[in-house]
Amino acid sequence: MIENLHTALRKQSRLPLSLKLKYVLRARLERGEWAVGTRIPTLLELVAEYGVSRATVRAALDELEQEGLIQRTRGKGTFVIGDAAKEHWLMLPTDWQSLVRHIEQLKVRFVTLDSGVGPLPLEVPEQSAGSYWWTLRVNWTDHIPYSINTVYVAKRLADLKKAEFEAEPVLPVMNRYFREELHSATQVLTIRAADALAARTLHLEIGTAVAQALRVARNADQEVVYVARVLYPAKYLSVETRFHPGIEPGTLANTH
Repeated sequence: MIENLHTALRKQSRLPLSLKLKYVLRARLERGEWAVGTRIPTLLELVAEYGVSRATVRAALDELEQEGLIQRTRGKGTFVIGDAAKEHWLMLPTDWQSLVRHIEQLKVRFVTLDSGVGPLPLEVPEQSAGSYWWTLRVNWTDHIPYSINTVYVAKRLADLKKAEFEAEPVLPVMNRYFREELHSATQVLTIRAADALAARTLHLEIGTAVAQALRVARNADQEVVYVARVLYPAKYLSVETRFHPGIEPGTLANTH
């Protein structure tokens, strides 16, 4: 297994060896192998374990120290000071009402980067005709920019509550005033690489993993009335899905 790990680290790629080692060590922190307050192996021990140079290990530890996860003290060693597992604080709900409550409870502060009127993005399946008001925003909670959103609302609806849509998070407004228009909705989650805009606004490096949630809501006539393309830093995100083994498909729908 150790030999396979060495091979994986040295496999040719565009990623520097020190950065690959940083991700390997970070994964061990996230799994709780080294708890907060404990000392991690010495530089020489890590060199021997991973078969890399001292310079590579130092560079990897530099990255982890800059992220506030470890602290190196001369003569004492390297200690874990941050809980990497707790960085996955952003739970992505898998049902509509939980999603609305989640956004409301986050106490979102947003910055609008752009807005306008136009068609839906091409990635939306089974496009609907008509115009859509759209807005591009960066969402903040505390001091963290945690998502960049491009949201589309059918213009006929946006015109009725334009002030509210411009001043508040869009989804709660949509749910509050136009619930009768919300007949069905889907959410597709994919992992992508941060482009220049996402990297700049979310304080990431270009190419860092981001999770994209594409939400599409339709009315009873199957007209698309709401679309959100949301990018989250993958390092913050967690998703919980509840399964019901032994229950036939459709049974749950009949019990609510």
